[in-house]
Amino acid sequence: MLIRGNLATGEATTDLKLTGTGLKPGLQGMVQMEGVEATLPFSRLDVSRGSLTFNPNDSTNPTIDLQGTSVIRDYTVRVYVYGTLLSPQAIFTSEPPLPQEEIISLIATGATRQELSTGNVLAGRAAMLLFQQLYRKIVKKGEPTDSNTVFNRLDLDLGTIDPRTGQQQATVRFKISDQIVLTGDVGVHGDFRGKLKYLIRFR
Repeated sequence: MLIRGNLATGEATTDLKLTGTGLKPGLQGMVQMEGVEATLPFSRLDVSRGSLTFNPNDSTNPTIDLQGTSVIRDYTVRVYVYGTLLSPQAIFTSEPPLPQEEIISLIATGATRQELSTGNVLAGRAAMLLFQQLYRKIVKKGEPTDSNTVFNRLDLDLGTIDPRTGQQQATVRFKISDQIVLTGDVGVHGDFRGKLKYLIRFR
């Protein structure tokens, strides 16, 4: 089966059979996900391994085994989801290391909780989300999620603190590839600083 939607794309192979009786049917087998890419407003999760295992005794509550990786700004985030559909459990790790609460915030909003404590950062995130929604409604009508769109590569932060001056700044990041990121900082006095980052990730 092909998965094509505004939240995920990829493929799934099934090996299921219907068992039981007419009064108590059940599913037995497995659904295996391949090349699945889940897209959130500020991050993208590449699922390297994903499966749902169905037991005929409880077909509506399959067992989950899912592992994915997301590159957000300078962080490599790994997600492992296990348990059952009705009671899932998740483990989050990152490089460089962050607490799980910070990783969840990073995946959901593209910023850490400390960064979100600044009102301007929240405003910038809301503006980016609005532009993404308008772009998908006007330009990408009915088309599945595309990880290579400009908005999935662009990141805007307003009101972040410049560690050199201690003053607020606006930061724009554009992801050229998984290793190369173009960054521009604009200070409150109009000072501009551009950087080209080459990221080396150790696995």
